[in-house]
Amino acid sequence: MTENKNAEPYTLNEENMFPCLVPHVGMKFRNTDEGWNFWLAYGGQRGFDVRKRYTNKSKIDGKVTSCRFVCANEGHRGKDKRDDQVKCHRAETRTDCEVRMCLVKDKDSDEYKINDLNLEHNHVLHSPETFHLMVSQRKISDLQAFEIETADDSGIGPKASHELACRQVGGPLNLSYTLRDHKNYLRGKRQREMAYGHAGSMLKYFQNKMVENPSFQYATQMDIEEKIANIFWADAKMVVDYTHFGDVVSFDTTFGTNRESRPFGVFVGFNQFRETVIFGAALMYDETFESFKWIFETFLKAHNGKQPKTFYTDQDFAMGKAVEQVFHEAWHGLCTFHIMQNAIKHLPKQEKDKGSNILADFSACMFEYEDKEKFETEFVMLRTKVQKQTWLDSIYKLKEKWAACYMKHVYTLGMRSTQLSESLNNDLKIHFKSDFDIIRFLKHFERVVQGKRNNELKSEFESRKKQPRIIMKIPMLLQASKLYTPIIFEAFQSQYVRSMTACTKVLDGNNEYLVATGSLGEELVLEEECKVIGNPLDQSVVCSCNLFNRTGIICAHALKVLDLMNIKSLAAQYILKRWTRQARSGTVQDMNGKKVIENPKFDAMLRYRYFSRKLLNLAHRAAYFPECTLLMDSTIDILGQQIEDRITTCTNDDQSVSQSDLAPPNDTLSNVQLKKKEVRIKTSKRKKLGWEEKHKGRKNGQNRTQLQVQVSMAQEIEKEVSSNEKRKEPEEYSTISSFTQLLNGASSDDLKIEGFF
Repeated sequence: MTENKNAEPYTLNEENMFPCLVPHVGMKFRNTDEGWNFWLAYGGQRGFDVRKRYTNKSKIDGKVTSCRFVCANEGHRGKDKRDDQVKCHRAETRTDCEVRMCLVKDKDSDEYKINDLNLEHNHVLHSPETFHLMVSQRKISDLQAFEIETADDSGIGPKASHELACRQVGGPLNLSYTLRDHKNYLRGKRQREMAYGHAGSMLKYFQNKMVENPSFQYATQMDIEEKIANIFWADAKMVVDYTHFGDVVSFDTTFGTNRESRPFGVFVGFNQFRETVIFGAALMYDETFESFKWIFETFLKAHNGKQPKTFYTDQDFAMGKAVEQVFHEAWHGLCTFHIMQNAIKHLPKQEKDKGSNILADFSACMFEYEDKEKFETEFVMLRTKVQKQTWLDSIYKLKEKWAACYMKHVYTLGMRSTQLSESLNNDLKIHFKSDFDIIRFLKHFERVVQGKRNNELKSEFESRKKQPRIIMKIPMLLQASKLYTPIIFEAFQSQYVRSMTACTKVLDGNNEYLVATGSLGEELVLEEECKVIGNPLDQSVVCSCNLFNRTGIICAHALKVLDLMNIKSLAAQYILKRWTRQARSGTVQDMNGKKVIENPKFDAMLRYRYFSRKLLNLAHRAAYFPECTLLMDSTIDILGQQIEDRITTCTNDDQSVSQSDLAPPNDTLSNVQLKKKEVRIKTSKRKKLGWEEKHKGRKNGQNRTQLQVQVSMAQEIEKEVSSNEKRKEPEEYSTISSFTQLLNGASSDDLKIEGFF
């Protein structure tokens, strides 16, 4: 063996190595993989990179007969004919190191044993501080990959995520990958996600969601050229939320997904805590009547055809026309926020001579006047203050959709605008970027939706932990505190306090009253009287203010009359389920009649939470004692093998069961055949030299041979792509900034779609 005299080999103290990691002639392994893992671990402990030299297989049965594992510095680098054209040459890494471990199959025991071994290096070994930088020792495990993906989905950058992983294991020395490996993994992951192109990757993403939960719904609309135009989707939680809280819905498309401002529409509403819930989402190509009509029809179909009672939108004409045709059972309201924004654009702030605030007068017409005659009078006066009345005339024709006096009988739950959508749009702007590809867009939208759902869980936790403040121990208040959620109980209790200061006047009719509530101060100031009709037999009251019909909370006038009729508890008809603590009770069925399960993996998550804490605590205790570490290591190996055997048995049993219940229904978009991007072979575009043009005929045979080689290479690559979906694609993934390519990128040749919902 030749020694490098200039090298100063670093020698690791053998006492610091595990005795079981030192190879010797005659050592046996069950298979070559076990031998390779041993050689890999030995190289990591010793301080040198390793690689496989060769593997010999039997021509009879194809089994490995012998193999050789060597040091990465083995051999010499071959001479490259392009070296003369390179300015900066690559550093030399081969030193003709003869370190090797040869395995030969033992015919008697069917095992592999070491028959040739050389452990003397002729180069400098790496120091222990740099062992983690060796290529053969850098590997991202499945658990680490899961943590990397989770951090990326949560919006944590690669640098911060890698630093967190280093701190969790006690420093970068104990982490099996570097920051560069971290970034390369994310890049490869995104390339694999976009392997089917924009539209194909999106459909594959939706199909994977259906596999996770069959209640997931999605649909796409094609244009005349059979290219994707509009997309709608709703997960199982959205289906459940709409069943419980889909009485008032807001739809808004003001958020643009990218630089081209393609509309992104979200259906939202209130839950029992008056917090935002999402009922569905849609990516749209344009804001035409046909697009809105298809989106709305698909929305109803996804939610079993249940019509909302109230539907809020902005002033878009095409959207309003589609609402009238599709949501024919719902009252259509206009967003007061958008109306006020338009008023600022079209109306002057103040009258020139008198100095009156015109915008304040218009706001009063929108919110304050409850009498129609008063509204008409004030609006006529407002017209006289404005010279150009075109916008005022157009908005006046729609007064039934925005003026408070015309909405006294409308079930609105207190919603007057698409404010929930505006709040959601603000969250979307925080997390989204214009260069997101479609898959990252969908995942980050999930992140925003999950944030809203986490707020509901927090409110649910607080409602169970904290008792509401009750001003008086009155039976009706005690009853309401147990039924209503805290925020709704506060609203009910304020009405009850107002009823205590109300003044009543009995009319001539049976159980008819005039009730005027007031506000307590130095003097009691009474408000406008409301007529209330009570019925002691069925414990019902009807008030002219219609607060219960609008918000689902009984008004102070009705509470006063109930008290006069000696009714001390709320009747069932005045307890709206959507405002109670049991608002989510009951089962929900999807469009196919199957029970909707929000999270099929919830039980598994609870078990994982239990065992992860238990095992982490055990590992923390055992790590400080070598004997305990060896005991835990051997026990985990035995337990792991038993678990794998049990999983295999359970999997085989499950395969014998019919898969009809697990397959997506035929009326959903499930029969989609996808294909990956075609792999393009990059060829040189250099200009041919003169002598090559002259002697082109002589090269024909050689060119045909090269072409055959390229064709065979392309065929091999296509086979590899079709057999391994996780393979990295050479083409760089596109971004959602070119959203037109997404919507127009899937033709009938690429996507064979047989059905939607």
